Amino acid sequence: MSRSSATHAIIDAALALPNEQRLAVLEAISQSLVDPSIDHGPVEDPSEVEASWDSEIARRLTAIESGQAVAIPAEEAERMIRGLATPSLSGRDTPRR
Repeated sequence: MSRSSATHAIIDAALALPNEQRLAVLEAISQSLVDPSIDHGPVEDPSEVEASWDSEIARRLTAIESGQAVAIPAEEAERMIRGLATPSLSGRDTPRR
């Protein structure tokens, strides 16, 4: 997820505060995420969410079993995310030099 310059500025400003004030900012933001008076979008039916995930899992397994997709170990994926490796066509990572 990329951050906008405004987001960077807010984070930088918050991190520059003394711990007590940073805690106050954290509490205010945390409260805004759980406050029932704030509209956080539609609430989905848990059975619909579960059915959607079941469908997605089946789709991904089919892609792996058919060879359309290649599974890689989590450790390799983490190295790729950190820029320490690049994906290869074989599905295995290639270390960066």
